[in-house]
Amino acid sequence: MTSEQARSQLRSLVRTVEHLAEPAAAQVAYLRDLRTYPSADELALEFDAMRRFVPELAESGLITSSAIAILDAIDEKLMDMSGRKNEDLWHVDSLESSADWKVVRTLSRDALARWKVS
Repeated sequence: MTSEQARSQLRSLVRTVEHLAEPAAAQVAYLRDLRTYPSADELALEFDAMRRFVPELAESGLITSSAIAILDAIDEKLMDMSGRKNEDLWHVDSLESSADWKVVRTLSRDALARWKVS
């Protein structure tokens, strides 16, 4: 991966985390734009897709170990929210009311604070 490709991947990862950090109303609007409404799954699916670039971003020096740790925490929280028993968490109504989604937003804001994109 070239340095420009790595920077592009970092910008994409940042945008994905920004969507996780947004207030519930903005997340709902984003999901409507994507036409995945009323499912909130796409927020986690996009994050999962971008996570695969983290090792290369780290190797390129574009992401720090502390940022990786917080991304791992987001990933772990989203995994904890998955499964049949948590099916209701993946409907847009839960974005506003769920304490789990509030934790995801907080972790995502923390991740965004740990790096800058040039």
